[in-house]
Amino acid sequence: MEFMFLVSENSDIFIAYLKSNDMQLTHKFLALIFAGTTCLQAQYKNNFTTVENDPYKVLHYELDNGMKVYLSINRDEPRVFTNIAVRTGSKNDPSDATGLAHYLEHMLFKGTSKIGSLDWEKEKPLLEEISKQYELHRQTTDEEERKAIYAKIDSLSNEAAKFVATNEYDQMVTELGAKSTNAYTSAERTVYVNDIPSNELDKWMTIEAERFQELTLRLFHTELEAVYEEFNRAQDNDGRQVFYEILRTMYPNHTYGTQTTLGTGDDLKSPSMVKIHEYFNKYYVPNNMAIILVGDIDPDKSLALIKKHFGSLKKGPTPAQFQDPGQPEITAPIKKEIKGTEAEYVSLAYRVGGVKTDDAMMVDLVSSILSNGEAGLIDNNLNNQQKVLRAYAYSYGLNDYSLLMMGATPREGQSLDEAQNLLLEQVTKLKNGDFDESLISSIVKNEKKSQMRQAESNGWKMRTLVDGFIFDRPWEYFSNYYDDMAKITKSEVVAWANKNIKDNYVSVHKTKGERSPLRLEKPAITAVQVNRGEQSEFRKKLEKKQSERLTPLFADFEKDIKRSDAYANLEVSYIKNTTNELFELNYIFDMGSRNDKELALAVQYLPYIGTEKYTVDELKRKFYDLGLDYSVYVGDNRLYITLSGLNESLEEGAKLFEEFLATAKGDEESYKKYVDGILKKRKDAKLSKYQIMYSALYDYAVYGEESPATDILSESELRALKPSALTEKVKTLKDYKHEVFYYGPSSQEDVVDLVRKTHPVRIELKDYPERKKYAYRESDKNVVYFVDYDQVQMELLMLSRSENFNKTNLAPANLFNQYFGSGLSSIIFQEIRESKALAYSAYSVYTSPRRSDEPHFVRAYIGTQSDKLGDAVTAMQDLMNTMPREEAQFEQSRLGTLKQIETNRTTKSSIYWSYRRTNDLGLEKNFEPEIYSYLNNMDMDDMQAFFDSHIKDKKYAYLVIGKKDLADMEALSKLGEVKIMSLEEIFGY
Repeated sequence: MEFMFLVSENSDIFIAYLKSNDMQLTHKFLALIFAGTTCLQAQYKNNFTTVENDPYKVLHYELDNGMKVYLSINRDEPRVFTNIAVRTGSKNDPSDATGLAHYLEHMLFKGTSKIGSLDWEKEKPLLEEISKQYELHRQTTDEEERKAIYAKIDSLSNEAAKFVATNEYDQMVTELGAKSTNAYTSAERTVYVNDIPSNELDKWMTIEAERFQELTLRLFHTELEAVYEEFNRAQDNDGRQVFYEILRTMYPNHTYGTQTTLGTGDDLKSPSMVKIHEYFNKYYVPNNMAIILVGDIDPDKSLALIKKHFGSLKKGPTPAQFQDPGQPEITAPIKKEIKGTEAEYVSLAYRVGGVKTDDAMMVDLVSSILSNGEAGLIDNNLNNQQKVLRAYAYSYGLNDYSLLMMGATPREGQSLDEAQNLLLEQVTKLKNGDFDESLISSIVKNEKKSQMRQAESNGWKMRTLVDGFIFDRPWEYFSNYYDDMAKITKSEVVAWANKNIKDNYVSVHKTKGERSPLRLEKPAITAVQVNRGEQSEFRKKLEKKQSERLTPLFADFEKDIKRSDAYANLEVSYIKNTTNELFELNYIFDMGSRNDKELALAVQYLPYIGTEKYTVDELKRKFYDLGLDYSVYVGDNRLYITLSGLNESLEEGAKLFEEFLATAKGDEESYKKYVDGILKKRKDAKLSKYQIMYSALYDYAVYGEESPATDILSESELRALKPSALTEKVKTLKDYKHEVFYYGPSSQEDVVDLVRKTHPVRIELKDYPERKKYAYRESDKNVVYFVDYDQVQMELLMLSRSENFNKTNLAPANLFNQYFGSGLSSIIFQEIRESKALAYSAYSVYTSPRRSDEPHFVRAYIGTQSDKLGDAVTAMQDLMNTMPREEAQFEQSRLGTLKQIETNRTTKSSIYWSYRRTNDLGLEKNFEPEIYSYLNNMDMDDMQAFFDSHIKDKKYAYLVIGKKDLADMEALSKLGEVKIMSLEEIFGY
């Protein structure tokens, strides 16, 4: 028989020609076609390259100018996650201009001779003169002369700013409905990120193609200060400083080690616009770039747009990458020390081959044998046995070298050398083959499970695609990665480990003590003019392009969530997973640590104990072998017991999970270690600025002396408890009222039957213990709470309590946060960072609570150098009391917010969790349609009314953390009464 037929999909036609006398084969072929599951390449007009069995189903293409294209379809919502990747980073920075690649990344947001330009003919000569002055500044050593040159740069910059539509790039993409607009730079990559509505792809490419046509270094000196504040934040980050030290020691002859992505302070303060242009012209060529789209795309139409917009970029010489001269062999352990304010820990690193060598996969596997979170050598022998507070291993791959990284945080009284030796003991076990060969297949199984989860996420998928381009490996390598890993034998692992992992490691001991960071006084910057209402001709032309608006789709909780009773007193909520073979099974209790402080203690004890039948190691290994994860988490108001993973293991896993909860068995030794660990973590928390600022000090400002942060079990109370009392709390949990939620591929009937079979409950379920409420501190006067902490930056958080939850605040707050307080095109960002260069990070938000009996808060944040704090706070206060009325910018924010809502989709398990959040606020149905309707009709007067009623003239608690000796206490005293807070006061111990 002979058949010829046409199939059309998304207006793309392909012809399939089949000759066969086998009617059964013909029917199978037709079924594949009309089910939409055909993988025939002919379904696309363009000759995309694909890889068989690719879990991400990526379509590859290369433009005539050498630009790589990666496309991957995800129809979950009408949005596209976009990355434009450049195969260069700090690895290629000139040695006398370190930090250049990162600073260039910032400047790509400033526009071109078209984007952001109000009068290029007048602006251009000013920018050229600024460039000349920077070269003169760079060559001058006399400090007074340098200041004079800088003053001229400042003056020229202010003149040039008159011809700039400030933040026009950010405003344009915001108006498209973009989210996650950002960029990042590391050693070998610079990547530009957006998440846009799928119907705005043409406009987005119009903007991006122009953006990468040329480099215009405008608003240079204010952005330079923002980059320097980022440098300051890195100085205050102990973990980053430890990693820098590892790289310096490992790579003394390589730019991985000789220079950092952020550069040196000296280079940042003596930039060269000339060198930045040279770098851009060399590396930002299409044959060194890739455009990657993941989401709701039509591949042929998307590629046509890419060709239209990016095909005209001119191909350049293939840029030379830094050539590794070779690194000295490490023949004996090298020990280094880094001092810092946070808790002590040790890091170890071994250097092996880069991502294009066989070492890359092997070191990835080895790191998982050592530590996979459940059943690795470190997991079993250190974490489960509580021999250290925390230990881990992971691999870190770059083109020229990879690292096997290990680390441990010691327990109280344990030295860093002792913690290090425990890590090295696990390395010895690895080299001796003291692990089951079956662990390799379990690792592969769990990695494939993770890969399935990642394939659901545009962002996760994008990371792999960017790696594929940056590392320049055939896509088959990534598609077949775990199948190839499964072929590695235990003997091969042991042989590799003995060959590569010897006494050739670098260890860095992060000890507690003061560093001597670089501290520079702020330069004299005159606030540059912000031309908010102005638009370039480019933008005016772009806005004439019409884009079809999409109709929003909102979750309907009644229809989307299926409910049935497993028992008369227990409801099962169900949503079907139609994407893959993963599931999650949740038992949800509306009680938490505010109902019972011992409850959190009990569930956090579970990872360290087994059952009457299994040791903790055996139990975790059984779950791991099944491709399952389990967790028990308790928050202030709710407890979640969750089993998730491969649905093929659902029934066996549910039975094992119930057995674990019903027969959990503690012992005095493990409980003593557990309590010792809690006390050490509490001690370490007082060394962490994040715990100080956002837990203890925050709660003190909100509640006062008695708060969730201080209302904890004392040491004596902890030690008086018996492990059997804690496990009894776990065993009797299901006697309380609770709900079951399943998301996965099984049928609703099968899930209900499973719950009946594995989760028997009492006829009458118990009510919860009374929930404790904490009295809120009155917000009737300004007060400054200051914590002395050794860091370069000052961080200040303004906090004011508003009314209890009010549904009518949700819509205006949503738009207020977009227009005024957060994002690259917000009023706060423009005034404090873009115009005045007073901070790296600044924002203001009107928060919404999680529960109906909790209040909204006004929050504003500044992270800046100590000598800028006074000016920064003054600028923030002015804005918080007098909101600039910018009609055009408001409308752009309103339109962008509407487009986000129109293209956001609540899908899969998120539907249920959205329902729970809605229910917690005392609302019966999804309130998103009301927000959308309100924003459709909201105007500037409505925004002003919201601001006047909820933001203006507030009294604040000012939370400040920084080095007291550097703080401008006089400026802080003008804000209100200054209270120097001790750690004991805010932590309560």
